[in-house]
Amino acid sequence: MISAESLAIFILACLALCATPGPNVALIVGTSLKHGRKAGMLSALGVNVGIILQLAAVAAGLSWLVDLFARHFDVIRYLGAAYLIWLAVLQWRGAGKMGDKPMPTRRASFGRGFAVAFANPKTLLFHAAFLPQFVTNTADPGPQIALLAAIFALIALVGDMIWAVVADRARAALAGRFTRIADRVSAGILAGGALVLLAAGRR
Repeated sequence: MISAESLAIFILACLALCATPGPNVALIVGTSLKHGRKAGMLSALGVNVGIILQLAAVAAGLSWLVDLFARHFDVIRYLGAAYLIWLAVLQWRGAGKMGDKPMPTRRASFGRGFAVAFANPKTLLFHAAFLPQFVTNTADPGPQIALLAAIFALIALVGDMIWAVVADRARAALAGRFTRIADRVSAGILAGGALVLLAAGRR
């Protein structure tokens, strides 16, 4: 059984990780700034479904998937960065234009989040290295890793939803003549997420 002290340290580490902006947060914040809370939360949901699948792969001991991501590390992150840059360009070109283009569908908002979650190979590799550090039963680590994965997934989901809500409130504060500024800030955040992916190394 995981000790209370180890569990507390793990939760604090998860909180710190989820509070650190990265490509996932960039997408959620950028989407909320441009399209509002609902689209941002759907993107957050897509991101976290992707994260849950990654955590499930680690908990199930699917080392072949981890190896696959490791072998194609650069290809995956370059594709992810290109996708975020494409979204940033769309945001920039549509800055201040509310009626020209329709809001993204629920499926599109969710799909963007899911795609970006898998566009960062470092996330899966990190989970595979991070979770086992808190396992005390090395003979049968599966149940403890599953518990840690579930805790991380819950914290990540709540954290990302908070990012979406905060970004939506900023959008409301910048409504009206500042809409173009909000849209371009959104584009800049997405581009920043792409830069984070491009700068990501294996360590």
